[in-house]
Amino acid sequence: MGVIFRSKVACHRLRRRLDWLLHPLPWAAGRGAPDGFPVVVSARDSPLRRAPDGAIAAYTEEKTHNLMLAAAKVNGAVIAPNQVFSFCRTVGKTTSSAGYLPALELIQGELRAEIGGGLCQLSNLLFLLALDINAEIVERHRHSFDLFRDVERTVPFGCGATVFYNYVDFQFRNTLPFPILLRSWVDSEMLRAGARAAQSLPFDVRVCETDHRFFRRDGAVYRANRVWRQVHWHDGRHWEPELITANECRVLYPADDLVGEATEG
Repeated sequence: MGVIFRSKVACHRLRRRLDWLLHPLPWAAGRGAPDGFPVVVSARDSPLRRAPDGAIAAYTEEKTHNLMLAAAKVNGAVIAPNQVFSFCRTVGKTTSSAGYLPALELIQGELRAEIGGGLCQLSNLLFLLALDINAEIVERHRHSFDLFRDVERTVPFGCGATVFYNYVDFQFRNTLPFPILLRSWVDSEMLRAGARAAQSLPFDVRVCETDHRFFRRDGAVYRANRVWRQVHWHDGRHWEPELITANECRVLYPADDLVGEATEG
């Protein structure tokens, strides 16, 4: 990172620390064990190797190592009713002294090997868990670029949350009347995460997309869609679809053959 960029990062980090000090939220800081939360209310996973070849496949072992460290920090976190989970506060600063290795990170539109890279894969899964339990999304930043073609994608494009300690955070509030336990770990070729509770959820959640399309702007290819959350209560209530995010980002892989594609779900 250049001097100017590092200076901006330092300023943003200082501003975030002051915000934490002057405007604290009811942060989740408790820990628990699965025995006290016997019901799995959400489970998500994603492959550690996202593409079979190319630059994005580099540093997979280092990324996996970083994810193991961060997942251990998240694993066992308990979020009581109305408490707010913060990815940055929970995982902490990802430094070499904390054991993190250089892995790929997207910075200013370029893929670079940086200490602690690759953790967005974990924050992406936690974003999906938050949607599944109908949590309030307090802070979420969408990715600015689409890095690779869909490889075994099981959720709509744009269901991610980028993080960069400490000022680009992912936060959500537990709106349930009972606490939630987070689980996260690396298992063979997968990163896994889940949410557990002492009882079942009183609803089902469906996450879907509309207006998916590839288009060209100023010689570059872009991808866009809208992601919605639909809550179906077991007592018969139905909520209107809630717009979670409207995504638009530049495509960084060859995608001329995809321009003009559109889907609606």
